Amino acid sequence: MADYSDSDWGDLPEDVKAAATSIGYTEEIWAADGNTPLSDTAWTALTDEQRAAAEKLGYDEASWTDDE
Repeated sequence: MADYSDSDWGDLPEDVKAAATSIGYTEEIWAADGNTPLSDTAWTALTDEQRAAAEKLGYDEASWTDDE
């Protein structure tokens, strides 16, 4: 799984940007390593689509929880 955490927004592939956007990232939030509205949501409370988007960004349950 790719890790995009050190990537600039403009360097992200379009499908990764779409995944990031779907879980609340904006270019500004991404650049600031900020939190999205879903950042405090438990992994198990995310929808299947939200978990898939998070996984595309390199998250799994443990890393999502560590970022809370």
